[in-house]
Amino acid sequence: MTALVIIEGVVIALLVVLVAGLLRSHAEILQRLHALDGGGSGHSTETTGLQVTRRATGTTPEAVAGVTPTGSAAAVSLRGSRGLVLLAFLSSGCSTCRPFWEQFTTGAEMPSPEVRPVIVTKGPDEESPSRIADLAPQSVPTIMSSHAWDEFKVPVSPYFVLVDAAAGAVVGEGAAANWPSVRDLLTAAMADTGYSGLAADTATRSRRTEATLDAAGIRPGDPSLYRNPHGEGQ
Repeated sequence: MTALVIIEGVVIALLVVLVAGLLRSHAEILQRLHALDGGGSGHSTETTGLQVTRRATGTTPEAVAGVTPTGSAAAVSLRGSRGLVLLAFLSSGCSTCRPFWEQFTTGAEMPSPEVRPVIVTKGPDEESPSRIADLAPQSVPTIMSSHAWDEFKVPVSPYFVLVDAAAGAVVGEGAAANWPSVRDLLTAAMADTGYSGLAADTATRSRRTEATLDAAGIRPGDPSLYRNPHGEGQ
């Protein structure tokens, strides 16, 4: 009887050790899966934010170059062009990226008309072109370029970089969990670096012009708005 009790005790002890080992392994697996779900970086996009950077003017690449999902060469200039370019680094296998793919497809509201979005995925050697073609919105350029990810040292997906294309400087960069958060963070980054008034200034000038024309009795469609100032045939 005593021997039976001892055997049962040993079996119970072994089961406790086995269960503890399984629980520890399960926790490690969950941690690794959580890290991979953010694009392989181990950083959660819910705890990071778009931060104003201090990259000097001219330190950004001249362009983001690669191929489209259909294999055509594509490039977007990041220096010497107008406005701001928002580079959205997305992946096809990242669950956190899916809402952003959908948002760009339905029409993501930019913080200013000056902002032009561009989606950047890794190259065809690391992403499936057919999968990206299914996700890519028609209204937003999508470039497959692993080199761009390396140049901007993208640590996680989804990740966003706002570039002043006229000066060749990064205004802000970082990650967020949803589009409203990205838009708010972009607005804050633009305000911190003096870009918040771009859209407002344009709207103000438009309203002033309309008020001036209205005061002069000139309405939309008035022939004087389309008159050739040099005379007929010149």
